[in-house]
Amino acid sequence: MAGTLTIAFLLGVVGFASGWGIASYRARQFSHRPIPNLYVQGISHLLGERNDEAIQTFIEVLRQHPESFELLLALGRLFRRRGELDRALSIHQHLLEQPNADLITREEILLEIGRDYLKAGILNRAESILLDLLARNPHSIAGLESLAEVYELGADWPQAIRCRRELMERGVPNQDAIIALLYGELAESALAQGNLKTAETYAEEAMASYPSSPRVAVIRGKIAYQQGDWERAARSWSTLSVPAAGGVISLILKDYLQSLSHCQHLPECRRWREQFLAQVGQGSLLPRLVDALRETDGDEMARSYLLERLRWERGLPLLQMYFRVGGEPGAVLEAIPDSLLALPTPLPTLRCAHCGYQTTEFYWRCPSCRRWGSFVEGDLAR
Repeated sequence: MAGTLTIAFLLGVVGFASGWGIASYRARQFSHRPIPNLYVQGISHLLGERNDEAIQTFIEVLRQHPESFELLLALGRLFRRRGELDRALSIHQHLLEQPNADLITREEILLEIGRDYLKAGILNRAESILLDLLARNPHSIAGLESLAEVYELGADWPQAIRCRRELMERGVPNQDAIIALLYGELAESALAQGNLKTAETYAEEAMASYPSSPRVAVIRGKIAYQQGDWERAARSWSTLSVPAAGGVISLILKDYLQSLSHCQHLPECRRWREQFLAQVGQGSLLPRLVDALRETDGDEMARSYLLERLRWERGLPLLQMYFRVGGEPGAVLEAIPDSLLALPTPLPTLRCAHCGYQTTEFYWRCPSCRRWGSFVEGDLAR
């Protein structure tokens, strides 16, 4: 990855230098002006991984050729992407100190410095820099997006919501869905503290922002579950479609089954349970479903469920789980159960639809690319 970024930057250097040479060529009416030696030296240092020397060389390029500002800015971004944050900050700070930088240029540099601190996890400095940028240019969408990310990483959900609302007012797409997820963070915190009324208020805010957010259904179901209102909890969770919300369902799987068991005297609950067992049993959440059935309904129910599945579906994972919950071998050859037990049980695979990050746990926000609401069921190999 780092090598790819370096190559991309070097191509940019060549393109910039070529453009510079062509512009100079035209300006001098067919006179030849070669690419400055410093460009060649800088490229040589980068290829040799002599990054500090490369920085000093390109800084000298900037001194001799102020029009190469964008080149140095790109070099700073390159180092940030590679995780070399000290070098990125050094370059961007140097650019900020240039006396001939105009207002727009300084705002661009401030944005890069804010992103440097954000990537380094120094959130207070990132916030300060980005607030300075927005004071200079209140219309900076990129600055406001980065500031929202600062608040989200710092779990300052009210401030993050404020930034996202501003972005939505300026026409940036998908902010309503993110705002609903942010209200979900506040609601989850209130639930953890046992403050159900506050959690309900935040759930209503999330609903108002993005009615179809699966997190609204999750939270409302949790509130009802804590209140012992099994039917209302089951009704809320029954709106989560499988497999579209397969990863989300992993968060409430056991609680949902318990709620359905408590309200099984109602036709709706029996119908929801039947649908739920059929739908979840088709995906990668099957092992967790079986574990939850054993906890909520006992081993016998788990065996009955798997045996019913085996009547119309064949598969090693099903056989494996059936034997693990004490199923009778029946006519199966004696050696087969031992072989099946040695097989690893497949874990549910969830991935980020944006960057492809894979894990067995569900996150409302991808730990890799930090995109909200991007987790789906299934791996990239499918």
